[in-house]
Amino acid sequence: MLKNFFFIILFSIISYCRVDAQIINENHVFEVGEEFTLDAYYNVGFLWFKVGVATFSVSEYNNNYVFTVTAKNLPKWDWLYEVRTHHEASCTKDMKPLYMKCQVFEKGVYYEDQYVYEDKTDHHLLKRHRVMNNTSYDTIFSMPHEVHDIINSIYVARNVDFTENEGKNLPFYPLFGNQVHRMLGSIIGKEKITTKDGVTYNCDKYTAYVGPGTIVDKDPVYVYLTDDGKMIPVLIEAKLSIGYVKVYLHSVKLRK
Repeated sequence: MLKNFFFIILFSIISYCRVDAQIINENHVFEVGEEFTLDAYYNVGFLWFKVGVATFSVSEYNNNYVFTVTAKNLPKWDWLYEVRTHHEASCTKDMKPLYMKCQVFEKGVYYEDQYVYEDKTDHHLLKRHRVMNNTSYDTIFSMPHEVHDIINSIYVARNVDFTENEGKNLPFYPLFGNQVHRMLGSIIGKEKITTKDGVTYNCDKYTAYVGPGTIVDKDPVYVYLTDDGKMIPVLIEAKLSIGYVKVYLHSVKLRK
């Protein structure tokens, strides 16, 4: 289970809205200096255990956005499954992706991935370089402009205007590893959510169907995002084959 919480966090945040019909070329949601931390809890019977932490932050370099995402399980669970991940991605101010790179340590196995975009007229080439077990290999993908890596996808998706699509299941196609995933999501209403720290947020509620072949391919994931225009994730709920996962917003810092 511990290896799955980062997967749930990433795919749930991005799978509530549609990008396939929209080219996002302007950011109106996040700012440089934004940072939020999410805590993951796993349910066994009537007990909930905190198992992991993920942090998302936005910075700037050479007048481009830089997104950093780190995730790890708590050290006390290392005996069961040790996971440490560090992702960095970048896009231009008009939301064109530039690169994504990651460092992943998972149960004694370490690998690095780097994706570099080469923009073409009607598509982009995505060049992937992987290093694993002292060997490396390269892969080139030809992708529509609407397909992004998993990190850039999060920040693109937060800028989608979904107000006219309430109740509709809308598709979204992020690239994760070497596979493009098809996911469905919809907004279903509003709800007040109180976090583990006792802070209450007004939220839009979404359902997200992550897709076949994943750890949550049968039941919807419920996602609650702040309704203040910032679209910060406050709660993510997912049913697994054994038990449940809840991911709560722990802290958020916005540039004043």
